[in-house]
Amino acid sequence: MDETATARAAGVAQVFDLHALKAFAPDKRVRKMLFKTDQLWSEIACYEPGQATVMHQHPKEEEAIFVLEGTAHMSIDGQEVVVEAGSIVKFPRGVMHDVRNPGPGRCVIMFLKVNPKVLRDG
Repeated sequence: MDETATARAAGVAQVFDLHALKAFAPDKRVRKMLFKTDQLWSEIACYEPGQATVMHQHPKEEEAIFVLEGTAHMSIDGQEVVVEAGSIVKFPRGVMHDVRNPGPGRCVIMFLKVNPKVLRDG
């Protein structure tokens, strides 16, 4: 993890300016933890052209990925999916998936999932 984001308090709510949190590096994607509570977990990930997240799965958690900027190319359970900015993709637990940015522009995603501790303890 690269760093944890700072939120603006609004009563009991936390407000995150996702565009202000964007950061890029030439050698690898940049991830920033937005929050990880007892129930939810969210991060943003920023990709320069050519950068990717390797194929992986989450055995217990479903995942939703919102594309904030650019286009995310993903293999989800063996099917190629192209997700444009402003779109969200959701898939079930245990599904192999990756995220790639073939370019030419940058790509920024935000993912949200249930904290696996909730699923393990519940």
